Amino acid sequence: MWAPIFDVKVDLVEDDLAFQPSIICNDRQSGIRDILNEFVNDFISIAIQIQRVDNKEAAAGDYLVEIKDQFQLFGTMQEISNHLDEITEKGNVFLDQYRQWDFLWKEEVETSFQAFLNEGTDLKDIYIKECNSKYQTDDQEEFETNIRNAMDRYSYLEKKVFNGVTTRAPDLQAFDKKIEFLHSVKNSIDGQKVNHDIGWLKVSSQKLIEKLHATVNEWIEKYTQFLLLNTTAEISNIQTFIEKVEKGIENLPERSESQSEKDRLMEVMEHLRDVKMITDNTIARIEPMKETIMLLKKHFVHMKPDQDFLVILENIKTNLTDVAEKALGPVKGRILPI
Repeated sequence: MWAPIFDVKVDLVEDDLAFQPSIICNDRQSGIRDILNEFVNDFISIAIQIQRVDNKEAAAGDYLVEIKDQFQLFGTMQEISNHLDEITEKGNVFLDQYRQWDFLWKEEVETSFQAFLNEGTDLKDIYIKECNSKYQTDDQEEFETNIRNAMDRYSYLEKKVFNGVTTRAPDLQAFDKKIEFLHSVKNSIDGQKVNHDIGWLKVSSQKLIEKLHATVNEWIEKYTQFLLLNTTAEISNIQTFIEKVEKGIENLPERSESQSEKDRLMEVMEHLRDVKMITDNTIARIEPMKETIMLLKKHFVHMKPDQDFLVILENIKTNLTDVAEKALGPVKGRILPI
């Protein structure tokens, strides 16, 4: 049984796993095998440095011949070499358990995440596909008119609701699968033992585990924060739109005689047009956003106590419906005769 006599750490060196100091020989001759080789060579060199005392007539002499005849010594040296080979082999096996997560240091999180997003389908393409199915008819002219009107409505959605929102991304199932995978990696990393004995080596993985823990957290946050920030941006856009329309349809003009009255009338009409164009498509976005928030809650993503987005989304749906009914009902009725 070989007791540990060297303290060795495992860390990332030039984007790969390595022992510090190295087990094998290296250019700086600072590896464990270098140290032991030097120790053995220094021991043998004593036979050269000590002058012989059994041959006083000789001008010079040493005990190198006797040392070379010590088969037990060279047998021990071979045993040391064999044990170092065994340590090296076991050390490589030990490192391999971490290489299953090599994407954490071989891939850039931003590059990988962008590639993940590009695997998804843009919401506009999904909308077009749905419209083609919804408005399918033998009357080609009717079909083209319906598609044109639908795309006009979508263009308003892009301007008012999707401003600053990333619309190309995989579905929530893909996000859920990826986040669950990253959490499993994190749990596996956190479950690794910090200290290990490999022959003469007492190996510490503390530094490596800390680095991998921080890196996998960065990956998890990349995916979860994208969903959170993208959803809150969309929520904010809808809230801004509702507030703008609510204020815009107050203080209606009584007539359209002066230029200021005409300008005010045009503003109101623009609000009515905007509400008509985006209400249905915006309400259709509420449920997917709720599902996103539920997914984030599932993965324990931190949200401020005052940010109950499920309640906020339900209020948005109610407020948008109310403002649309008001704008396209009483308000429209009041300005039509003007």
